[in-house]
Amino acid sequence: MTIKKAKQIKIIPLGGVDESGKNLYVAEVDDAIYVMDTGLMFPEDELLGIDVVIPDIKYLEDNQERIEAIFLTHGHEDAIGALPYVLAKIKAPVYGTELTIALAKAALKEHKKVRFNDFHIVDEKTKLSLKNVDAEFFRTTHTIPDSVGIVLNTSEGAIVYTGDFKFDQSAKPGYETSLGHIAEIGEKGVLALLSDSSEAEHAGTTSSDSLIDEQIRHAFRSASGRIIVACVASNLVRLQQVLDASFATNRKVAIVGKELERVFDISVKLNKINLQSDDLVVPLKEIKKLNDDQMVIIETGNLGEPIQSLQLMTQGKHPKINVQKGDTVYITSTPSPSSETILAKTIDMLYKADATVLTMSRDLFVSGHGSQDDLKLMLNLMKPKYFIPVHGEYRMLVSHAKLAYEIGMPKSNVFVAGKGEVIEYKNGRMTAGNRVFAGNTLIDGLGVGDVGNIVLRDRKLLSEDGIFIVVITLNRKSKAIISGPEIISRGFIYVRESEHLIEKSSEVVTKIVEKNLQDKEFEWAKLKQDIRDQLNRYLFEQTKRRPMILPIIMEV
Repeated sequence: MTIKKAKQIKIIPLGGVDESGKNLYVAEVDDAIYVMDTGLMFPEDELLGIDVVIPDIKYLEDNQERIEAIFLTHGHEDAIGALPYVLAKIKAPVYGTELTIALAKAALKEHKKVRFNDFHIVDEKTKLSLKNVDAEFFRTTHTIPDSVGIVLNTSEGAIVYTGDFKFDQSAKPGYETSLGHIAEIGEKGVLALLSDSSEAEHAGTTSSDSLIDEQIRHAFRSASGRIIVACVASNLVRLQQVLDASFATNRKVAIVGKELERVFDISVKLNKINLQSDDLVVPLKEIKKLNDDQMVIIETGNLGEPIQSLQLMTQGKHPKINVQKGDTVYITSTPSPSSETILAKTIDMLYKADATVLTMSRDLFVSGHGSQDDLKLMLNLMKPKYFIPVHGEYRMLVSHAKLAYEIGMPKSNVFVAGKGEVIEYKNGRMTAGNRVFAGNTLIDGLGVGDVGNIVLRDRKLLSEDGIFIVVITLNRKSKAIISGPEIISRGFIYVRESEHLIEKSSEVVTKIVEKNLQDKEFEWAKLKQDIRDQLNRYLFEQTKRRPMILPIIMEV
């Protein structure tokens, strides 16, 4: 396959740098654009009420006629979660492995308004001849099978994007890394490597998943009652281990959680999960007929995350299953730094519910991402001319960059890029300079991007100091107050114990209204603003709090 000489190559992260998740990277080779992953991110605490966050794709919308392909590395939400929202605006062929495409199609069915069916299944043997590039793929080890890295061969060398990876010499079939293929790509010549930085701060290597097998089986043998396993829906390596341990200890398994059921059904259909007996997994209503020491319940919640639904179980509020005395709860997910506090609180709640709580051993570093030695090995195998660390918060990207310096890469050839930063290769030299628009699109229920900073600011204000509503009815002709002011407070003060404050607030409002009614140039907007300003000043003097003040003025 002959590749046309490239005059200009650009690499642009639209997500996935300076944050955990939301991966979306753009490679431009002359006039052709290639998108690598379309992931989402779970919101941080200050994004009140937001369900998920996806990359802002304005740049792709503005250049959609140049988009040749969308490539997906694996089936986790941080790689495919934003795909339905992207395909609602952009139409381009989507390439991924068998399981990844199956999970992407299933996610798309949840978005009934998006009509798209241009999917293409690839594997490590696939070679595609596309505009200005030849594309190929290499197998990687992650917590879900069918994970691959992406190679875009250009006339100037390969652009390689690893996706999520680690090196595990004991990886089971479907999870192995194609080391020979990676080395071969490196020998041919890599122009730029975009590599996973999620565990770049962790020294040494990431533990093999085979070491977790015996730990799970020991926990299952030791448990005397029901076992409830909290598991990320798409962590298939852990799901397989739980199923194997259940079979080995003569327990039946019930699966709870819509997302988990969907992933499980697809994986079994495609033979990505091995069931050692046909009756190992049974419906929840059937498992309830068994003795407690014969049960394993695997649970997950919204978007495949298990912790919030586990909290509902401890409070007796889960619609299907609740934690009871004598249960063993095994939390198999590794928390991100932002979710450690929530996990600690959940464990406290489980202890209060008289459950035995187990987590992954601290002696083993369990992750689906490579640690420092793994990352150095990828760098040494690929031997890139230029290196761009991706997949991680800023400190992780910097740690990964330092590893590149340690193996001898010059600092001028390593780019710690920000969202929207354009890394450009032209005239034999790569530089960083220009920026394109990149940011967050917030998903709240069915709303896509309709919640912005102003709405979030209001939500934050409401959560901190509550709301203070003033209702008043006027007769503008007679310049009189017909009824009110009536004061309603929510989340600000307890009204029954603050009667004096309410009375004084009512007096303040009455004076403001009467003064405005006498004004020849009476304006509704000015009246409302005066109420907000003066009442805000008075309430702050009295309470040192600033509630949201909402005047409701009616006229008869």
